[in-house]
Amino acid sequence: MMKTYKSLLIITLLAIVPFYSFGGNFSISTENNIIKKPRPGQKVTAGYINLTANEDVKIINIESKMIGRIETHSMIMDGEIMKMRKITPSLNRNKMYKFEPGGNHLMLFDIKRELKQGEDINLIFTFELKNKKLLSKSILFKIK
Repeated sequence: MMKTYKSLLIITLLAIVPFYSFGGNFSISTENNIIKKPRPGQKVTAGYINLTANEDVKIINIESKMIGRIETHSMIMDGEIMKMRKITPSLNRNKMYKFEPGGNHLMLFDIKRELKQGEDINLIFTFELKNKKLLSKSILFKIK
């Protein structure tokens, strides 16, 4: 019985300590968290946000229960042609990273239901820290 108790205690500590040691101090601030209301009949839209992290991180995934797929894209104009490509954004410590119209932005595909103006939606961002540990943060967006 005592051996089982010690094993459970060790497993519990191993589960808690890595999170605290490798990300317990990670924080991120956000501004202008906006998702554009899709046009009628469309299941695709764009999102914008300004992010500032207290350490260098990469955004490796974004997801939501209401959205089939979320990607981070860059957009440039080449003459009259709009070119978009998928990117893996890196945030530098204490420097604002902007997802904004006409530049880097979020693309939301396969929206599962109508999004109403003024509604709030949570997106789950997964960040990779320099030590390769992963942390997820829920960020609230407003539909506009």
